[in-house]
Amino acid sequence: MKSLINTVKQMSLKSKLSGNSISFLDHTHNDPGCQRLIENMNNISLKQLGIEGPNDPYHFQKGLNRITIEGSDDYRLVLFFIRKGERMPLHDHPNMCVFFRMLFGRLNYRSYDKIDEKFRYNKFSLDEY
Repeated sequence: MKSLINTVKQMSLKSKLSGNSISFLDHTHNDPGCQRLIENMNNISLKQLGIEGPNDPYHFQKGLNRITIEGSDDYRLVLFFIRKGERMPLHDHPNMCVFFRMLFGRLNYRSYDKIDEKFRYNKFSLDEY
C-alpha cells in the first residue's frame, strides 16, 4: 500500500511541476509512473485493505460509500463501495487523470465525450456550469 501511495505522490508532483499542462495529460500513458501505479494497484488484495468482500457490513453501510485513504490538494487515493443496484451520479474529473481498479463484483458504465471544443481540455466558461 505504501508503494502505491508513494507512486501516486510522485506522479502528482511530476504533473504539478509540468504546470498540469495539456501535453502532460495527453501523454500520461507513456509515463513509466503510470505503469508502476497500475502494477501497484493490481498487487493490492482485499485483505491488505481490510475489506471482507461484498458482504462487508462496515464498508457497505450506505448504497454509495467513499473512503479516502490519503490525499492532498494535488492527489487523492479513494476507495468506493457501491452496493448492488446503486448508481453513481454523472460527473466529470476536470484536469485529472483517474486510475481505477475493481476489486470484486460487476460494473456497468457509460462514458461520454465533450463535443464542444472549448470544454475538451476544461477551458472553463460560466456556461459549463
